[in-house]
Amino acid sequence: MVISTDRIQQGAFAFLGIATIACVLAAFGTEQYYLALIPFGLLVVYLAVINFKLLYFMLLASIPPSIEYYFSSSLATDLPDEPLMIGLMLVTLTYLAYNYKSLPKGFFLHGLLLALGLHIFWIFISAMNSVNSLVSYKVFLSKIWYFTSFTLLTAIVVRTKEDLKTAFWCIYIPLTILIAQVIVRHAMTGFSFDEINEPMPPFFRNHVNYAAIVAIFVPFIWMARAWYAPGTWTRRLLTFSILFYVVAIYLSYTRTCYIALAALLPAAFVIKNRLMKPALVVALIGAVALGNYLFTNNKFLQFAPDFKETIIHDEFGEHLTSTFEGTDVSSMERVYRWVAATRMWKDRPVFGFGPGNFYPYYKKYTLSSFETYVSDNPERSTTHNYFLLLLSEQGITGLAIFILLTIIIFVYAESIYHRVSSQADKHIVLGLGLVMLMVYVNLMLSDMLESDKVGPFFYFSLAMLASIDIRNRLGQSFEADK
Repeated sequence: MVISTDRIQQGAFAFLGIATIACVLAAFGTEQYYLALIPFGLLVVYLAVINFKLLYFMLLASIPPSIEYYFSSSLATDLPDEPLMIGLMLVTLTYLAYNYKSLPKGFFLHGLLLALGLHIFWIFISAMNSVNSLVSYKVFLSKIWYFTSFTLLTAIVVRTKEDLKTAFWCIYIPLTILIAQVIVRHAMTGFSFDEINEPMPPFFRNHVNYAAIVAIFVPFIWMARAWYAPGTWTRRLLTFSILFYVVAIYLSYTRTCYIALAALLPAAFVIKNRLMKPALVVALIGAVALGNYLFTNNKFLQFAPDFKETIIHDEFGEHLTSTFEGTDVSSMERVYRWVAATRMWKDRPVFGFGPGNFYPYYKKYTLSSFETYVSDNPERSTTHNYFLLLLSEQGITGLAIFILLTIIIFVYAESIYHRVSSQADKHIVLGLGLVMLMVYVNLMLSDMLESDKVGPFFYFSLAMLASIDIRNRLGQSFEADK
């Protein structure tokens, strides 16, 4: 006897209903309240088997409202998105074992994927040579589930513009609601600068973490706006949303995101006019020249602040002024850790200390002349510069590979933009390139690529760029539904 699919689904829902009632009763009866979460886990397993595409969109929707949960001082996770990533990683790998052709043809051989693969491979090599391999292997595994969930699964699921629209709205709706509640809560303090972190929990660690995801999502809104005809309420909503997000960034008092916003139009100009290669050359020469100047004869010591004058300011205007004067505590604390990162690299130049090992070892490499009032670092944060974090944790090789990946990403973004024939595809590619710009500007003064508020957009955008490029070479337009 053949049982119909409808009967199977009805049976599954009945089982879930009974399991939910039983688990809730057990949770309250035993006061072991975590038992009430079992039905949610069963639902996730059910969706993973029946329709993991829906589960993927649930993962995207969970990114903005996810919260950090600490099991101990050294073990934490993001709920609910990180468990979903792990589950989807297993589902994706199992699915690909039987349906490897579901990826765009030649996906793994695309230049972007080869460069990303080299970056992840070196993380594994660095972990093998780490001063604390257990911590480093945890970082490596987290890279794998980010890569699987937001690169491989994105390439499998997001195959048309309609899929991209769904992905956009899954993130836009919860993120916009959370921005509104942050602004309302911040307004209750009179938009005070010294209380900017108060309205952030539990969904955002601090104002930097919050501002990063808001800024990174601005190009997505600009991209989505073009999908709807002028005069429609959806287009008007998205036009207003760009202004709303810009206001939110301004009220976040996060200087990095101000720089990122200011860089959007110049970056679009660079991509449209094929100026990416010279722009990258100038950026590399500038970085090398600055590094050579600061570390020749230890000239960086001339910029050491006065401990008594390096303070936290109550007003944002004073905060900006002190940044240029070198008396702002957050700026000088960054320098304090940057110096430590470069000194750590000198001890382990090839493999570094291993992924995840900056925080446990950096303090003995710091210089007291750069110490500030917040150098005790209760948040256990790291370098506030992803490139220097890689230098200290993965050595010069890890940094060189990531710089190579960065160059390839932006060169490809420009070349794909000029290669695709569809104007709609061009608009999407430009938007994705600008998303990557926002990510990288934040990485200059933060290290949140492993954060669930930043990392997903990096891997998602890279997957989309590769997929659109491959389909274009096959004579297909991403604009068309398939």
